[in-house]
Amino acid sequence: MSVGEELTAARVRAGLTIEELSAATRIRPGLLTAMEADDFVRCGGNFYARGHIRSIAKVLGTDPAPLVESFNAGQAEPEVDRSRREERADAKSPTVHPARPRWAVVLGAILVGLLGWGMVRLFTLPNDVEANASKNSPGPVVVTKATPSKPGKKPTVRTTIRKPVVPKTVRVTLTGVGEGSYVSMRNIKKARLFDGILRSGSTQSMTYGGAIRVDIALPKNVKVYINGRAVVPKTPRFLVSLTGKLEARP
Repeated sequence: MSVGEELTAARVRAGLTIEELSAATRIRPGLLTAMEADDFVRCGGNFYARGHIRSIAKVLGTDPAPLVESFNAGQAEPEVDRSRREERADAKSPTVHPARPRWAVVLGAILVGLLGWGMVRLFTLPNDVEANASKNSPGPVVVTKATPSKPGKKPTVRTTIRKPVVPKTVRVTLTGVGEGSYVSMRNIKKARLFDGILRSGSTQSMTYGGAIRVDIALPKNVKVYINGRAVVPKTPRFLVSLTGKLEARP
Protein backbone atom coordinates (compact mmCIF):
# COMPACT_ATOMS: atom_id res chain seq x y z
CA MET A 1 0.00 0.00 0.00
CA SER A 2 1.41 3.41 -0.98
CA VAL A 3 1.78 6.38 1.37
CA GLY A 4 -1.22 8.12 -0.17
CA GLU A 5 -3.40 5.02 0.21
CA GLU A 6 -2.35 4.63 3.87
CA LEU A 7 -3.21 8.29 4.55
CA THR A 8 -6.63 7.81 2.91
CA ALA A 9 -7.33 4.65 4.93
CA ALA A 10 -6.33 6.36 8.20
CA ARG A 11 -8.60 9.32 7.45
CA VAL A 12 -11.55 7.02 6.68
CA ARG A 13 -10.95 5.12 9.92
CA ALA A 14 -10.99 8.39 11.85
CA GLY A 15 -14.26 9.35 10.20
CA LEU A 16 -13.01 12.70 8.88
CA THR A 17 -13.64 14.38 5.54
CA ILE A 18 -10.97 16.25 3.56
CA GLU A 19 -12.42 19.57 4.80
CA GLU A 20 -12.40 18.47 8.45
CA LEU A 21 -8.83 17.19 8.16
CA SER A 22 -7.84 20.49 6.53
CA ALA A 23 -9.31 22.46 9.44
CA ALA A 24 -7.42 20.29 11.94
CA THR A 25 -4.01 20.37 10.18
CA ARG A 26 -4.11 23.84 8.51
CA ILE A 27 -3.25 22.12 5.19
CA ARG A 28 -5.24 23.14 2.08
CA PRO A 29 -7.89 20.61 0.94
CA GLY A 30 -6.41 20.54 -2.58
CA LEU A 31 -2.97 19.61 -1.24
CA LEU A 32 -4.47 16.88 0.99
CA THR A 33 -6.27 15.39 -2.03
CA ALA A 34 -3.02 15.43 -4.04
CA MET A 35 -1.09 13.72 -1.23
CA GLU A 36 -3.69 10.96 -0.93
CA ALA A 37 -3.16 10.44 -4.68
CA ASP A 38 0.63 10.09 -4.03
CA ASP A 39 1.30 13.48 -5.65
CA PHE A 40 3.80 15.16 -3.29
CA VAL A 41 5.23 17.62 -5.82
CA ARG A 42 2.82 20.34 -4.68
CA CYS A 43 4.30 20.16 -1.15
CA GLY A 44 7.30 22.23 -2.35
CA GLY A 45 9.95 19.60 -1.62
CA ASN A 46 10.53 16.37 0.31
CA PHE A 47 11.27 18.23 3.54
CA TYR A 48 7.83 19.90 3.53
CA ALA A 49 6.14 16.66 2.43
CA ARG A 50 7.54 14.83 5.49
CA GLY A 51 6.27 17.60 7.75
CA HIS A 52 2.76 17.36 6.23
CA ILE A 53 2.77 13.57 6.64
CA ARG A 54 3.69 13.88 10.35
CA SER A 55 0.97 16.52 10.93
CA ILE A 56 -1.71 14.37 9.25
CA ALA A 57 -0.67 11.22 11.13
CA LYS A 58 -0.72 13.08 14.45
CA VAL A 59 -4.33 14.25 13.95
CA LEU A 60 -5.47 10.82 12.70
CA GLY A 61 -3.81 9.02 15.64
CA THR A 62 -1.39 7.10 13.41
CA ASP A 63 2.34 6.48 13.95
CA PRO A 64 4.08 8.79 11.43
CA ALA A 65 7.41 6.88 11.41
CA PRO A 66 6.35 4.06 9.02
CA LEU A 67 4.69 6.57 6.68
CA VAL A 68 7.80 8.78 6.54
CA GLU A 69 10.00 5.70 6.01
CA SER A 70 7.79 4.56 3.11
CA PHE A 71 7.90 8.05 1.64
CA ASN A 72 11.72 8.17 1.88
CA ALA A 73 12.02 4.78 0.20
CA GLY A 74 10.11 5.99 -2.84
CA GLN A 75 11.68 9.45 -3.18
CA ALA A 76 15.00 10.83 -4.38
CA GLU A 77 17.29 12.98 -2.24
CA PRO A 78 15.32 15.85 -0.60
CA GLU A 79 15.42 18.98 -2.65
CA VAL A 80 13.73 22.30 -2.29
CA ASP A 81 11.35 23.57 -4.95
CA ARG A 82 13.13 25.59 -7.63
CA SER A 83 10.82 28.53 -7.08
CA ARG A 84 11.98 28.73 -3.42
CA ARG A 85 15.65 28.78 -4.55
CA GLU A 86 14.86 31.57 -7.00
CA GLU A 87 13.10 33.53 -4.24
CA ARG A 88 16.23 33.32 -2.07
CA ALA A 89 18.46 34.26 -5.02
CA ASP A 90 16.34 37.28 -5.84
CA ALA A 91 16.33 38.51 -2.21
CA LYS A 92 17.67 42.03 -2.04
CA SER A 93 20.39 43.11 0.32
CA PRO A 94 19.30 45.43 3.10
CA THR A 95 19.18 49.10 2.17
CA VAL A 96 21.27 51.44 4.28
CA HIS A 97 19.62 54.83 4.72
CA PRO A 98 21.73 57.90 5.46
CA ALA A 99 21.53 59.26 8.98
CA ARG A 100 18.95 61.99 9.41
CA PRO A 101 18.96 64.80 11.97
CA ARG A 102 16.98 64.11 15.10
CA TRP A 103 14.23 66.67 14.63
CA ALA A 104 12.46 65.49 17.78
CA VAL A 105 15.45 66.53 19.91
CA VAL A 106 15.69 69.93 18.19
CA LEU A 107 11.96 70.56 18.56
CA GLY A 108 12.08 69.55 22.24
CA ALA A 109 14.91 72.04 22.91
CA ILE A 110 12.90 74.85 21.26
CA LEU A 111 9.82 74.04 23.36
CA VAL A 112 11.86 74.00 26.58
CA GLY A 113 13.32 77.43 25.70
CA LEU A 114 9.87 78.91 25.01
CA LEU A 115 8.52 77.46 28.26
CA GLY A 116 11.40 78.99 30.26
CA TRP A 117 10.87 82.42 28.66
CA GLY A 118 7.15 82.27 29.49
CA MET A 119 7.85 81.44 33.13
CA VAL A 120 10.25 84.41 33.41
CA ARG A 121 7.64 86.80 31.97
CA LEU A 122 4.98 85.40 34.28
CA PHE A 123 6.94 86.14 37.45
CA THR A 124 8.32 89.53 36.33
CA LEU A 125 5.06 90.95 34.91
CA PRO A 126 3.61 92.25 38.28
CA ASN A 127 6.81 94.21 39.01
CA ASP A 128 6.66 95.89 35.59
CA VAL A 129 3.03 96.93 36.15
CA GLU A 130 3.78 98.45 39.58
CA ALA A 131 6.76 100.38 38.15
CA ASN A 132 4.65 101.86 35.34
CA ALA A 133 1.86 102.77 37.77
CA SER A 134 4.27 104.66 40.04
CA LYS A 135 5.51 106.75 37.10
CA ASN A 136 2.04 107.75 35.89
CA SER A 137 0.27 108.47 39.23
CA PRO A 138 1.07 111.69 41.18
CA GLY A 139 0.81 110.13 44.61
CA PRO A 140 2.19 106.95 46.14
CA VAL A 141 0.63 103.69 45.18
CA VAL A 142 -0.74 101.59 48.02
CA VAL A 143 -1.21 97.91 47.34
CA THR A 144 -3.81 96.23 49.60
CA LYS A 145 -3.98 92.49 49.84
CA ALA A 146 -7.36 91.05 50.73
CA THR A 147 -7.39 88.08 53.06
CA PRO A 148 -10.07 85.60 52.02
CA SER A 149 -12.28 84.31 54.75
CA LYS A 150 -11.89 80.68 55.62
CA PRO A 151 -15.00 78.66 54.74
CA GLY A 152 -16.37 76.17 57.21
CA LYS A 153 -14.89 72.73 57.03
CA LYS A 154 -17.06 70.07 55.49
CA PRO A 155 -17.15 66.54 56.89
CA THR A 156 -14.80 64.20 55.07
CA VAL A 157 -16.50 61.16 53.60
CA ARG A 158 -14.18 58.30 52.82
CA THR A 159 -15.27 55.95 50.08
CA THR A 160 -13.70 52.53 49.92
CA ILE A 161 -13.55 51.03 46.43
CA ARG A 162 -13.09 47.32 46.37
CA LYS A 163 -11.34 45.84 43.36
CA PRO A 164 -13.12 42.93 41.68
CA VAL A 165 -11.70 39.56 42.57
CA VAL A 166 -10.19 37.82 39.52
CA PRO A 167 -10.42 34.01 39.63
CA LYS A 168 -7.11 32.13 39.64
CA THR A 169 -8.32 29.34 37.31
CA VAL A 170 -10.98 28.69 34.69
CA ARG A 171 -12.48 25.31 33.76
CA VAL A 172 -13.46 24.49 30.16
CA THR A 173 -15.42 21.27 29.51
CA LEU A 174 -16.11 19.94 26.00
CA THR A 175 -18.60 17.09 25.39
CA GLY A 176 -18.94 15.39 22.00
CA VAL A 177 -22.39 14.82 20.49
CA GLY A 178 -23.62 13.47 17.17
CA GLU A 179 -20.65 12.43 15.03
CA GLY A 180 -18.12 14.19 17.27
CA SER A 181 -15.42 16.62 16.14
CA TYR A 182 -11.72 17.43 16.32
CA VAL A 183 -10.96 19.91 19.15
CA SER A 184 -7.87 21.76 20.33
CA MET A 185 -7.16 23.64 23.56
CA ARG A 186 -4.03 25.77 23.95
CA ASN A 187 -2.82 28.49 26.32
CA ILE A 188 -2.28 32.14 25.35
CA LYS A 189 1.26 31.28 24.14
CA LYS A 190 -0.20 28.55 21.86
CA ALA A 191 1.30 25.75 23.96
CA ARG A 192 -0.82 22.60 23.56
CA LEU A 193 -3.13 21.65 26.43
CA PHE A 194 -5.22 19.10 24.49
CA ASP A 195 -5.49 18.00 20.84
CA GLY A 196 -7.65 15.16 19.58
CA ILE A 197 -10.94 13.86 18.24
CA LEU A 198 -13.84 14.15 20.69
CA ARG A 199 -16.33 11.41 19.84
CA SER A 200 -20.00 11.32 20.79
CA GLY A 201 -20.50 10.89 24.54
CA SER A 202 -16.86 11.57 25.44
CA THR A 203 -15.89 14.58 27.59
CA GLN A 204 -12.64 16.52 27.92
CA SER A 205 -12.29 18.96 30.86
CA MET A 206 -9.39 21.37 31.35
CA THR A 207 -8.75 23.55 34.45
CA TYR A 208 -6.03 26.12 33.78
CA GLY A 209 -4.62 29.21 35.51
CA GLY A 210 -4.83 31.46 32.44
CA ALA A 211 -6.77 32.14 29.25
CA ILE A 212 -7.51 29.11 27.01
CA ARG A 213 -7.64 29.18 23.19
CA VAL A 214 -10.26 26.73 21.88
CA ASP A 215 -10.61 25.48 18.26
CA ILE A 216 -13.56 23.23 17.27
CA ALA A 217 -13.70 21.81 13.74
CA LEU A 218 -17.45 21.05 13.90
CA PRO A 219 -19.06 23.32 16.55
CA LYS A 220 -22.51 21.71 16.19
CA ASN A 221 -21.09 18.37 17.42
CA VAL A 222 -19.57 19.75 20.65
CA LYS A 223 -21.22 21.18 23.76
CA VAL A 224 -19.19 23.80 25.66
CA TYR A 225 -19.30 24.43 29.43
CA ILE A 226 -17.41 27.24 31.18
CA ASN A 227 -17.04 26.66 34.96
CA GLY A 228 -20.00 24.25 34.74
CA ARG A 229 -22.23 26.71 32.83
CA ALA A 230 -23.38 25.79 29.31
CA VAL A 231 -22.47 28.39 26.67
CA VAL A 232 -22.91 28.59 22.89
CA PRO A 233 -19.83 30.13 21.17
CA LYS A 234 -20.55 32.31 18.14
CA THR A 235 -17.42 31.16 16.27
CA PRO A 236 -15.52 27.83 16.11
CA ARG A 237 -12.36 29.60 17.35
CA PHE A 238 -12.64 31.54 20.62
CA LEU A 239 -10.70 32.59 23.72
CA VAL A 240 -11.89 31.84 27.28
CA SER A 241 -10.55 34.36 29.83
CA LEU A 242 -10.01 33.73 33.57
CA THR A 243 -13.34 35.44 34.26
CA GLY A 244 -15.12 32.93 32.00
CA LYS A 245 -15.81 35.47 29.26
CA LEU A 246 -15.70 34.30 25.60
CA GLU A 247 -13.93 36.35 22.94
CA ALA A 248 -14.06 35.46 19.24
CA ARG A 249 -10.72 34.93 17.46
CA PRO A 250 -10.02 35.32 13.71
